[in-house]
Amino acid sequence: MARPEQPVSTSNPGLAKLVEWLRAHRRAVGLTHREMAEKSGYAFSATTYSRAASGNRIPRLPVVEAYARTCGAPVGQARRLWQAARYAEHRRKYPRAGVPRPDRVYDRNGLNHALQELYYKAGAIPVDEMERRAGAHGELPHSTVLRMLSGKSMFDLSQLVAFLRVCDVTDGVEWGRWRSAWHRASRHQEVERMGRRLARLHEASARSRRTARDQDPAARSAPTHWEPRSLPYPSVGLAMPRNR
Repeated sequence: MARPEQPVSTSNPGLAKLVEWLRAHRRAVGLTHREMAEKSGYAFSATTYSRAASGNRIPRLPVVEAYARTCGAPVGQARRLWQAARYAEHRRKYPRAGVPRPDRVYDRNGLNHALQELYYKAGAIPVDEMERRAGAHGELPHSTVLRMLSGKSMFDLSQLVAFLRVCDVTDGVEWGRWRSAWHRASRHQEVERMGRRLARLHEASARSRRTARDQDPAARSAPTHWEPRSLPYPSVGLAMPRNR
């Protein structure tokens, strides 16, 4: 007979809810952890399943999904409970404030901050796992996710779509908000890029003028800018006031 499970003891209410949910579904089907390992084709060992339901730490997502699948429980709900537990742990360690909503995003920094928050709400899935879940065609390279999370670059539109899909954003209205946010940030980035290009062209032109002036003795003595001189009053064509 399997040993009875210890009461759940954790300061993370999300983890407690996840563990109780897993335990309830295992009891409902009457499986031991060893039987779960056999039924799942030994995708994970009995020890791994036992640790997943211990409440000592948040298990990995693939383990939680396999646990639910083996017990005939809804995998989507298991994933949402896992995400909530991971997000609660992250917020406890790294409290954040002032993260913009998608409809309040106007530039690359704002978009990245909003996507970083979404990433943590989705459980901060390891980037290699995100790449695997996005598909086998390089839709979301893990290096690209790392650059976005560090604020060094911005997703293109196809990468944004893959990222939202992996983060379980399924609502059509929410998808529309994220796409609009991306378009605003993209336009802002293009304006900034054009501004930097014009600044470089202006600097190159000024440098060229300085070089030409330094190489021409006559140009060195010429004024560097136009200075207005006193001119006679242009009486032609103007109506002069008459003495009364």
